[in-house]
Amino acid sequence: EVVYTSNGKEYLTPKQLRNELADEILAHNGRINVTELAPILNVDLSHVEHAADELLRRDDGLQLFQGELIASYYLDSLAEEINQTLQGAGRVTLAELAVQHTLPTDFVQKLIEPRLGTVVQAKLAAGVLYTSAYVARHAARVRGALCAVLRPISLSQLIRDHGFNET
Repeated sequence: EVVYTSNGKEYLTPKQLRNELADEILAHNGRINVTELAPILNVDLSHVEHAADELLRRDDGLQLFQGELIASYYLDSLAEEINQTLQGAGRVTLAELAVQHTLPTDFVQKLIEPRLGTVVQAKLAAGVLYTSAYVARHAARVRGALCAVLRPISLSQLIRDHGFNET
């Protein structure tokens, strides 16, 4: 059994197609759309989908999500990248991360939750990731503002005047 290329001049075995598909996933750092593989491999999309299904059955570290093949090492590197972004910013919302990496928010949350405290050094609350340094800085600002209060003030006024994060 062989698979002919789109131009009909070459052919390859299903095993070789799976190997080339795995190589392309590796070359694209662990994330690639299945439809992009057909022109790269010069094979009909139906053959690529069949080879991808075989690869998914054989490899537990690979998953198909919204038409993209995603490897576990891509998810690990993405979590490390998120942690670096977070350490620089101090506070990042899951929605921002989802837009930045073109992934749904719930997928990003499922990616981050098991890695909290290990790969991702932060706390998750109401869809926002905070570093402990950010929380400490914020607490110091609130403490300073409260020490400077000379008369009774509403909490909403204090938040508005000093630009505090309400949570």
